[in-house]
Amino acid sequence: MTGTQKRSKAHHVVPQFYLRAWANEEGKISARLRTGKVFETGTEALAVEKDFYTAELPDGTKDALVEKALAEVDDAGAAAHAALLRQEFPLEPEQKITFSVWLGLQWVRGRSSRAGSQELADKLQKMLIRMGLENAEVDSTEDDGAQVPPPIPEGARAGESVPIPDLSHLTPKEREEIKQDLDNVQFEMPRSLVLLQMLEMMAPAAMPFLEAEWHLLRFDGPLLLTSDEPIILQRNPRPENRFLGVGPASADQIYVPLSPSLCLAIIRAGSTGRQIVNQLPSAEAEKINASTVRTWWSQLFRHVNGPEFPKAVPDLPDERIAIN
Repeated sequence: MTGTQKRSKAHHVVPQFYLRAWANEEGKISARLRTGKVFETGTEALAVEKDFYTAELPDGTKDALVEKALAEVDDAGAAAHAALLRQEFPLEPEQKITFSVWLGLQWVRGRSSRAGSQELADKLQKMLIRMGLENAEVDSTEDDGAQVPPPIPEGARAGESVPIPDLSHLTPKEREEIKQDLDNVQFEMPRSLVLLQMLEMMAPAAMPFLEAEWHLLRFDGPLLLTSDEPIILQRNPRPENRFLGVGPASADQIYVPLSPSLCLAIIRAGSTGRQIVNQLPSAEAEKINASTVRTWWSQLFRHVNGPEFPKAVPDLPDERIAIN
């Protein structure tokens, strides 16, 4: 980026090409905030975060390289999305790959994904500190001076080791103070690491979408809502997954509203490569909308002539990650 170029600070967590499908002839979309405020506006003002993808270089300069890289994926995804809106289905293999990559990006790029990554980093750091405190307590009670091997975090066994801090130099009082204050501390991932993780996960995140059966669901009229977290995951409860988190790879069904009258249903238990068109009644749209309401972050969207927003909406969960 040269000094004469102006860096955009308004970054869309959902691209405008996607939101325009909900716009009326005047380019307006109806939006609802978590505060309950409802308004109509253009796509430029929706699903925006200041400098959300901006990387800071070692000299303090703010760089737009990541935003530009995401824009290239969005451009390719926009063409496949436009084909779906024209109901050119089944998609050509290259289009399906392109749109799967965009879906993978959309899954890892948003505020929910980033909040989950930050929460996981915070919990893992606290877990390591607690392990360090436990090791220090064991070391202080060992009479023979034998070194007690530290526990190995589960995530470290298949990849790089995660160091457990050596806190044996601290006094018992200092260790107790750390233990008491740990829950009041928030560990943040560096912005550069957050962005790098997003870029690295984009391609792997595309695979669950690609390796599935695709259904194009059609409805009569502008019946579907969407949100700033437009990918909806569903999983059939089973004893083996009741305590596990759900992601694209562990979901049984994935729904992506494409417009007020079209929705992409991705069936993970189906035949890879199979693509089907289904005409569905309005009752099915209501079920998809209920799932959209459960997954939104801060903004719900509808066509101005679409169904009314629900008056009561669930709060965001306090925690998304559980570490046993």
